[in-house]
Amino acid sequence: MTTFDHGGLIQTINESLGPFRKSQSEAMQGFGQLAKAAMAEGAMTAKNKELIALAIGITQHCSGCIGFHVKALRKLGCTREE
Repeated sequence: MTTFDHGGLIQTINESLGPFRKSQSEAMQGFGQLAKAAMAEGAMTAKNKELIALAIGITQHCSGCIGFHVKALRKLGCTREE
């Protein structure tokens, strides 16, 4: 089994988005608000929403999505078994 450096990919994506964040700050703020609202606790926990988002990233073979959602799940205290 090969491993993939999702942490390095996340850093690269964040660095690449820097100029876009500056030139399109309103759009990026709107996206941030949308993402925050989508992941807010409600009928489902934030952890369950992130697990679903991770599953979608995996099915779409999106390494960036996988990295970002794994990072979020770690912050939420998700275990490897979950």
